[in-house]
Amino acid sequence: KFQELSRLTIENGKIAEIQLSGGKAKKPKPSLKGKAKVEGEEKENIISCEGKYVLPGFIDPHTHLTLMEEGIGWNDADMNEPFGQITPHIRAMDALKLRDQAFKDALWGGVTCCMVTPGSSNPICGQACVIKLRGNTVEDAIVRENAGVKLAFGENPKQNYGEQKQFPSSRMGIAAVIREWLMKAQDYAKRKKTKDFKERDIKLEALLPLLEGKVQARAHAHMADDIITAYRIAQEFNLDLVVEHCTEGHLISKELGRWKARVVIGPTFSNRCKPELRHKTFDTARILMDEGCLVALTTDHPIIPIEGLSLAAALTVRHGLDEERALKAISENPAMILGLDKRLGKLETGFDADVVVWNGHPLDTRSKVETVFIDGNQMA
Repeated sequence: KFQELSRLTIENGKIAEIQLSGGKAKKPKPSLKGKAKVEGEEKENIISCEGKYVLPGFIDPHTHLTLMEEGIGWNDADMNEPFGQITPHIRAMDALKLRDQAFKDALWGGVTCCMVTPGSSNPICGQACVIKLRGNTVEDAIVRENAGVKLAFGENPKQNYGEQKQFPSSRMGIAAVIREWLMKAQDYAKRKKTKDFKERDIKLEALLPLLEGKVQARAHAHMADDIITAYRIAQEFNLDLVVEHCTEGHLISKELGRWKARVVIGPTFSNRCKPELRHKTFDTARILMDEGCLVALTTDHPIIPIEGLSLAAALTVRHGLDEERALKAISENPAMILGLDKRLGKLETGFDADVVVWNGHPLDTRSKVETVFIDGNQMA
């Protein structure tokens, strides 16, 4: 819920102090409203926010930002490496383009952080990264180099290899390929501990952190049956699973609730362009939250432009989700899913000073972003 804010102080890129109205300093809720002062690092830049909405920067936990640059299209797209079958060793961070117009678009949508992942043309697709919308080089933007290894189930890899007349071209084949390479990685890990081990394998090296639980398995899955297959494989190999898209999650809500699933839902505000999207609905987020799942929302940029993240949340409210949980789905919840909830997703003392000032309620499509801070630096 929104609360009246008297003062918010930023020092050295962190939130140093928060005072609610009445003068009592305490930790606030994730989003705040009211008369505020935001101080810069040198305590000289004072911004009056009377009547404004002051929130943490929004987080999109599943995008292809800059991998398909705005205004360039498929001519220079780097979303997929579609001929490799399994490509756990490719890294999204190696294809980031920081001069993409979408960086500025994101800021004006209140988005300050996102996960960037390879596409879903392969059963094992590659490594995602987390970035903030800042800096002149990739190193400036990176928050986490390896935020998980993406796996893909369903139509995308099936269609990709079916058109090439190659294996795998079925759901059975996709699951088999994923199991095959996870088993190879298990054997590789054992060989590395022996005296006879000599030559490293870049693909198998990339799978070791996944098997060790150091990074997440980010499973692209729309259909209920594909989601269950992803969980089946995750249980077999003890993977730390996050379900991406989860379009038919509402059809298996009891099962996902029992597993306390972490899911990233979206892009819901798009057409049903293929069979596995035929049951898409804005009710999914509410239904899964009611079952106890940890739910975040995504634009899947560029499928939906990244500045539309708050619109995605607003549409879930239209379909029955309360405003507080809708805002958490684009702030606190994605931070938790990404393992960054000790520094992102809330306005709390000690957290990164990623702060956005809105001239109206952020779920009102008429509202505009007025000021954006990332790590205490004014970006917009």
